[in-house]
Amino acid sequence: MTDLEARRQALEEELARTAGERDVQRAATEQKAQEAEAQTAELQRTKTVFELKEAELQHKEAELQDKGAELQREKATVATLTGTLEAKGKALEEKEVALQNAEAALKKKENSLSSLEEAARVQREEAQKRIAGECSKFRCCWVLAVRSLPSFL
Repeated sequence: MTDLEARRQALEEELARTAGERDVQRAATEQKAQEAEAQTAELQRTKTVFELKEAELQHKEAELQDKGAELQREKATVATLTGTLEAKGKALEEKEVALQNAEAALKKKENSLSSLEEAARVQREEAQKRIAGECSKFRCCWVLAVRSLPSFL
């Protein structure tokens, strides 16, 4: 074997070794590329999940804002109704006081009427007694006058 053949064989061996190293590096690079693609896909899935969760969160936030606005409207309605009920309660209390005053005035008038009726009854009885007395006197006088008439005739 000559120098040239030995050199050629050495170069071929080096070429084979370099090709082997290159194949090993290529396989490692391909594996890393596949891992990177898998990580990219996983990151994309995670990003999609986060985007969905963010959209859901925004939707829930909008619902909460709507519910908050509805709650504020309901609070305003309750406040209005409370004010109305308080006003009606006060008006009712005033009407009750007015009714009590009217009842007291009516009772007073009833008592006054009873007193007047009693006084009228007493006066009527006294008048009836006087009339009965006057009638008796008149009858007596009439009887006496009628009896004395024949003596005048």
